[in-house]
Amino acid sequence: MPTLLRRPRVLTMWIAQLLSTLGDRCFALAIMWVALDRSGPVVMGAVAIAESIPFVLIGLTGRRLVARAASFPALAGLDAVRAVLVATVLLVWSSGGTAAMLGMVAVLGVCGAIFDPGWGALAPELVADHERAALVALMDLTGRLARIAGPALAGLLLVFAPLTVLFLFDAATFAVSAAALVWLARTGSAAQPGAAHTPGPAADVDARVVLREVAALRTAFGVQGVGFALNALPAIGLPVLLAHEFGVGAAGYGWTLTAAGVAALAGNLAAARLRPEARFPGRFCAAWAASGLLLVATGTAPSAGWAITATACAGFVAPFASISIGTRIAAFPAPQRLRLLQIHHGVMRGAGTAGMAVIPLVIAASAPRGFVIGGAVLTVAAALGWLSRTAS
Repeated sequence: MPTLLRRPRVLTMWIAQLLSTLGDRCFALAIMWVALDRSGPVVMGAVAIAESIPFVLIGLTGRRLVARAASFPALAGLDAVRAVLVATVLLVWSSGGTAAMLGMVAVLGVCGAIFDPGWGALAPELVADHERAALVALMDLTGRLARIAGPALAGLLLVFAPLTVLFLFDAATFAVSAAALVWLARTGSAAQPGAAHTPGPAADVDARVVLREVAALRTAFGVQGVGFALNALPAIGLPVLLAHEFGVGAAGYGWTLTAAGVAALAGNLAAARLRPEARFPGRFCAAWAASGLLLVATGTAPSAGWAITATACAGFVAPFASISIGTRIAAFPAPQRLRLLQIHHGVMRGAGTAGMAVIPLVIAASAPRGFVIGGAVLTVAAALGWLSRTAS
């Protein structure tokens, strides 16, 4: 990874992605806090749904739209639009009410649903084929760094400035990302999965055909769908479990998230040293099975210390799955890669949204039991995925 960052085009891409992801973390914190303050928890949920639904719909039906935008100039335009939307969302909210705000969040979701697959498909073209695994690991590391640094940066900014500055900061990061994409377009010609103005080969790729031909990836998508649905367990259930079972307060929960984040960074560095494409999807399924067992361990933990340890171990394991599937998708030719990433993002968002709707019901009676049930389901799903590929 350090070798890749010595190249101006890769370094520019990395800085733009890091700043944009940091801005997104600040925006997520700010929009949820303002929603809670102005309208209550129901609107908080509506914000999450409004932003996620476009990923599902475009993942299922928007392949021509995504293919049209799969070029650096088009992606720069999307980031410029997002910069304007984020900078003006509070003004629109004040003048048009909650419905107008949710409409803007939905448009931001549409932009993200078009941008993310295109960016993921174009980035591997910046490096040689044998370097794509390292690039995937670098992008994964960037996201994990932002998850840790984003809330801390937001807190630091709020010490010196009002909440509105978080929206302006996110808008500024989108503007920087747009400028970086324009520079990338002018300084080289990465192979593009789809044309900038007319549907390219990617628009004609049928993901169902690709998934039928590559059964391992079909299995991985299925296991990952279960995993992302159950990721709502630690997101929603962990603070409940720590507070109700062990009397841990907000500070303890914050330290738990910090431990999981640091462990995920270590996991990324460990996973990057392996050959992520080897033994796919066996290693991928094993990582998800381990995540399921660690959910069970969290639910059966006899003390807060054990629950925090299990959560940190789950953080360490997570990059092994994400880097494995990311490297496998990056190995496809550009048109297929674009279409598969579109489906991948749709699966992740759809499963995650479904999990957020169902998991509160699972943990309502007993958070520990919810962790045990969810962990068992994930472990069995991952084991069945591994066995299905071993049998074939």
